[in-house]
Amino acid sequence: MKKMKFALLYLSLSLLLMMSACEQEEIMTYDTAYSAVNFVSSSVEYSFLTNTEDEYIQTVEVQILGAAADHDRTFAVEVIDSLTTATADQYEIVGGVVKANEFKGTLSVKLFNSPELADTTITVAVKLIDSEDFNKGNVETNLFTIKWSDQVVIPDWRYVKYFFCATSSTEAYRVLVASTGLLKFDIYDYRAYGMAGAVALGTQYGDYIMQWNLDHPDNHLKHDDGTKAGEDIVPKYYTQSKFN
Repeated sequence: MKKMKFALLYLSLSLLLMMSACEQEEIMTYDTAYSAVNFVSSSVEYSFLTNTEDEYIQTVEVQILGAAADHDRTFAVEVIDSLTTATADQYEIVGGVVKANEFKGTLSVKLFNSPELADTTITVAVKLIDSEDFNKGNVETNLFTIKWSDQVVIPDWRYVKYFFCATSSTEAYRVLVASTGLLKFDIYDYRAYGMAGAVALGTQYGDYIMQWNLDHPDNHLKHDDGTKAGEDIVPKYYTQSKFN
C-alpha cells in the first residue's frame, strides 16, 4: 500500500513539473515572438540647403527589446495629426524594418522639397503601434518628430568655434558648407580628422573667406545674424603666407 501511495505521489509531482515546464516554454516563446520596439531619440531636423534633389529619405533608428530573429521583421507607425503640420503630399512613410539577427532597426520616411520650405519649417510626428512582429514598446519612447525645411539649420557650434569661426551665424555656416562640404563638425568628426585634419579644414575655411574679401573689398563676408551681426566673419585659421 505504501509503495502504491509513493508511486502516485511521484506521478503527481512529475505531472506538475511537466506542466510547469510547458508553461515556462509558452511564456518564453511568447516573449521571443512579441518583442517590443522603441525609438532611440525623439526628434531630428533636416534641411534641403545642400540637396539639389526633390526628395530625401530620412532614416530614424529604433531599438528592440527582446530576442533577435533569423529573418527580417517589420514594425509600424501612425501619424499624429494634431502634432503634424506637413500635408499628406509633403512626405511618405516608407516603412520600418529590423534586419535578421539585428537588435536595431530603421524607420524610413521620404521627405519632399517644395517652394514653401524656403521660409517655413514643417513637421510630421509619428508614434509606434503594435504590428505582427512587434509591440509598440514604452510610452516614453514611442513618439518621434521629423522637421524639415530649405533653410539653414545651424548645427552645434561647440567644436566648430575651435577650428573655423568663434561665433555662429547663418552666413558663417553657409561658408562652412560652401568651403568644406561639411554639414556639421562635432566630437566624432574631430576624432575622425584629428587635430591636423581639423586645422587643415579650418585653414580651407579661412582661405575661402580671405580670398572672397580680397576679391570683394567692398563686400566682405559678414555675420548676418547672431551676436556678431554686421561684423566681418573672422576665421580661426588661414594661410598667412598667402594673405598677410
